[in-house]
Amino acid sequence: MLLTSLASTVMVGAVAYSRLMRKFDDLVLQDASRSFRLDVSAYIRTYGSWEQAQAQENFGSFSRRRREMLNMPPPGPISGPEADRPHPKPGNSPTATMDVPVPPRPDMQNQDMHGQGMHGPGMQPQPPSHLRRPPFRFYLFDTQGRALMNIPPYHPGQPMRAEEREKVLPVEVDGRTVAYFSPQGQINYSDMDFGYLSAMREALTYGVAAAALLTLVLGWVFGNRLSGALRRLTSAVEAVSDGELKQHVVVKSRDEVGVLAAAFNRMSDEIVRSHTDLRESHDQIRRQAEQLKELSIRDALTKLHNRRYFDEQARQLLEMAVRYDHPFSVMIGDIDFFKKINDKFSHAMGDAVLKQVAEILRGSIRASDIVARYGGEEFVIAFPETPLQQAAAVCEALRVKIEEYPWHELNPDLKVTMSMGLNADIHLGSVDAMLTSADGLLYYAKNAGRNRVCTKLEATV
Repeated sequence: MLLTSLASTVMVGAVAYSRLMRKFDDLVLQDASRSFRLDVSAYIRTYGSWEQAQAQENFGSFSRRRREMLNMPPPGPISGPEADRPHPKPGNSPTATMDVPVPPRPDMQNQDMHGQGMHGPGMQPQPPSHLRRPPFRFYLFDTQGRALMNIPPYHPGQPMRAEEREKVLPVEVDGRTVAYFSPQGQINYSDMDFGYLSAMREALTYGVAAAALLTLVLGWVFGNRLSGALRRLTSAVEAVSDGELKQHVVVKSRDEVGVLAAAFNRMSDEIVRSHTDLRESHDQIRRQAEQLKELSIRDALTKLHNRRYFDEQARQLLEMAVRYDHPFSVMIGDIDFFKKINDKFSHAMGDAVLKQVAEILRGSIRASDIVARYGGEEFVIAFPETPLQQAAAVCEALRVKIEEYPWHELNPDLKVTMSMGLNADIHLGSVDAMLTSADGLLYYAKNAGRNRVCTKLEATV
C-alpha cells in the first residue's frame, strides 16, 4: 500500500507536469495560429483575393511589413528587452486591416513570415536569439481544398489530403470564409519559456517530494492499524466480485475505515436486495414475454396457432420447398353445418365443438406439420415434405376421426363432420394462391355432399 501511495504521488506529479506542458504548447500554437490567420485575412482583404495579392506582393514580405506597421513582435510570449515595450492592439490600429497596399521593401522580398522565404516554406522568420519562437509552418488551402503555397509535401493547386481535412481552421474576411490553414512544426522554446518551465518543474519536484515524505510518515504511523481492516474489506470486495453478494465486514473503529466498512455492509445488503428483486423482475418479464408471444400466435379459444403465425410459417416452408424442389401440401377444412350447431345447440356448444375438433387435429398430425384455426369454423394444415396423395390420406383419417368421435356425449343429437380441400402445387407462387385453390376444392366437397376430402387430382376421397 505504501509503495502504491508513493507511485501514485509520483504519477500525479508526472501527469500534472504533462498537462501543464501540453497547455503551454497549446497556448503557443494558438498564438501563432491567430497571428497567421490575421496575416492571411489582412493579405486577402488588402488585395481582394489570394491570386491578386500574389501578383502584387510576396505573402512573407506583407506579413513582416504588417507587423512593423502594427509595431508587433512575432506571435507567442516575448522575452528580453521587448517584453516591457507597449504595443498597440490590432483592433485599435488604423492600419490593422491594411486596406491600402503599400509597396514592399526590396530587402523584404525574400523574408517570408509564413510562406516561402528564408527559413523554408510556411515557416516564421528567425527573430533575435533571445526572442526565438517555434518555427511553425502553416499549410494554406483555398475554399476548394487546393494548396495555395509551396510547402512540402504540397505544391500550389495540389488537393488537400484526407487526414488534413480534420485539422484545418478557417480564415474569414468580413464574415466570409476565404481559405483554410493547418499548423505544422515542432516547438523550440525561448529563454524566458525555459525559465518558466524550469520554475514549474522545480515547484512540482518539491511538491512531489513533500507529498512522498508525508506519505512515508503517514504510512508508517497508520499502516499497521489500517492493514487488518483493509485486508478484510479487500477480501469482502473480492468475494462480491466473485458472485458472493452477501458480505459483512466487522470493523470496530470509528475512523474512516470504520465508516467505509459500515458503508460497505449497507451496500452489500442493498446489492443483495437489488439482485434478488432484479432476478425476480427478470423472471417475471421473461414469463410475461413468453405469454405475450404465445398470445400473439395462439387462438384464444382452441389454443391452436392463429392465422398470422400460420401464414408466416407456411410461407417459409413453401420457400424451402420451391428452393429444393420438395413436396409441400396445404389443407383448408370447414365444419359442416356449423351455423346450425350454434343455432340449435347454443354458441357454448359451438365453442365446445371447435375445441374438440382442434384437439383431434392437434393430436393426429406430425410435429413438423402446422395446424391453425384460420377463422370461424375454418382450420388449415401445412404438410412439409408431403406429396398430395400422402396428405390426402392423412386428411381422410382426420375426417373419419371427427365423424366417429362420440359427439353424443356432448349432446345426444349432436353430429359433427368436416369437409376439406387440398392443394400441393408449389408453383402457384404463394401460400395464399395454394389456399385459394384448396378453398375452391373445399366448396366443391360441400356441393358434392359434405363430409369428404377433395384434391386437385381427384374429385373426392
